[in-house]
Amino acid sequence: MIHHLPMGLMWNMPIPVACSLAVATDGLAVTCGQCPLDAEGRVLAPGDAAAQAALVTTMGQGVLGHLPKDHHAALLVVYHDCADPAEVLVPLGRAFPGAELAPIRLPHFYYPGMRIEVDLYATAAPPRRTIAQNGPARLARIEGGPLTLVHLSAPDIASALPLLSGIDARHLLSAQWFSAEQPPASHLPDPAARVLPPGGGVSAVLTLAPDPVAAQTTPGGAVLRRAGRFAWLSAQGTAPDLAAAAHQAMDALSLPEIPGLTVLKATTHYRGGPNPQDLHANLAVRHARFPMPGPASTGVPVQALASATLAVDMLAMIDSAAGPT
Repeated sequence: MIHHLPMGLMWNMPIPVACSLAVATDGLAVTCGQCPLDAEGRVLAPGDAAAQAALVTTMGQGVLGHLPKDHHAALLVVYHDCADPAEVLVPLGRAFPGAELAPIRLPHFYYPGMRIEVDLYATAAPPRRTIAQNGPARLARIEGGPLTLVHLSAPDIASALPLLSGIDARHLLSAQWFSAEQPPASHLPDPAARVLPPGGGVSAVLTLAPDPVAAQTTPGGAVLRRAGRFAWLSAQGTAPDLAAAAHQAMDALSLPEIPGLTVLKATTHYRGGPNPQDLHANLAVRHARFPMPGPASTGVPVQALASATLAVDMLAMIDSAAGPT
């Protein structure tokens, strides 16, 4: 059973969107990017990162309260533009002490005065965190749901390698990398989608499946990784125009050609400016292609991608016995 919370339940975008506030299934719940916006899509507490973090905290707690079964905050991917991430991490850490916080610095946001956007991953069972460290490098495994969530942070790839060696790539379902350096190919299923962050350091958000993952491609040529009912899809667009790049990525994903597909979470990183036009241009294309009811969705501007203008990845469930070849 897959449960969708409707967009607009607590806040809204300033334009129509075809996404859900959150999606829950099989002991895992994922939200759209929780933004400090009001019911008309206006930025709240403009410029005040700490105040916006407090607002987003309330939104995240509201999402958990609206889910049909109890869920516990397990991982928060915290997009921010702060020189000191403590501005936003401290309020979030107080509100969700059992959750792992994964800060991702952006060069800017798309609405003036906006400083934060947060993806919340929650599990039906209380999350269990296991921490491994190699000097300044740190890797957290979070269990409690059907997938193991992983957050890696390190100053460079060299210090991260000993920790990555403990991640069995045969069970790697998804990977979002934020690193100027290229990670090992075994743990980088989509090289073009790697985000080049505005500062130094390495971050990654990974999911591990209990069963070995089978790698395939969609009819359009996008990455498709499957383990049981769970799947991860990833595609890029290289056109300089963001709407055209979004069309390229969605064409490659070939969502209508995958029987039994339900997209749970869609994440888009795009090379765009600090303006709503760049977001809205590619968002309209992406959301027009979502199977309804729409997934939880996040789209944020980044400084650059390894070899793309825009990259979309999707966590999904597939009920059909056989996928595309």
